[in-house]
Amino acid sequence: MDVKTIILGFLSYGEMSGYDIKQAFSNSIGFFYDASFGAIYPALRKLEEEGLVTKQEVIQSGKPNKILYKITKAGEQSFQQEIQTPILPPVLRSDMLVKIFFGKGRTIEEQRELVNNCLSTQRQMLAQSKVTYQKLKNGFDEYQQFCWEYTIHHLETTITFLELKAPSLIKEPAYSL
Repeated sequence: MDVKTIILGFLSYGEMSGYDIKQAFSNSIGFFYDASFGAIYPALRKLEEEGLVTKQEVIQSGKPNKILYKITKAGEQSFQQEIQTPILPPVLRSDMLVKIFFGKGRTIEEQRELVNNCLSTQRQMLAQSKVTYQKLKNGFDEYQQFCWEYTIHHLETTITFLELKAPSLIKEPAYSL
């Protein structure tokens, strides 16, 4: 699913600014799909050009004006059509796994540091996810709760796997002559 479709999904809940949309990404689906302002604003411009959203400038005193985006009927139809398409296989992009993949040539100390950093990062993500989930869960429907519980379960499973398998990774590097 692309950023434009997800933005339409967020706007189906009500009007939002670009900042609100970024917060929605970060605070709801950020573990499995995040977008930067550099992706959000061009997508909003494209959605407006396609007639799928409208924008309204809200005058604010003492601070910059706010631009609010609203989904149109055509946008609602486009979103409904997109979420009915077949589910694509997930694309996993993991900095952690790439670093582990190329870890064999590292010294034992570097390998140990890599594994410890991986575990530390996963534990921090888990702790933050649990805090955020507890803070926001009362506003979630059962589908949104499912996604958050999946995220937490995934992080817990990753930590358990790393703890179990880490000792087998820490070895003398094999150098070829």
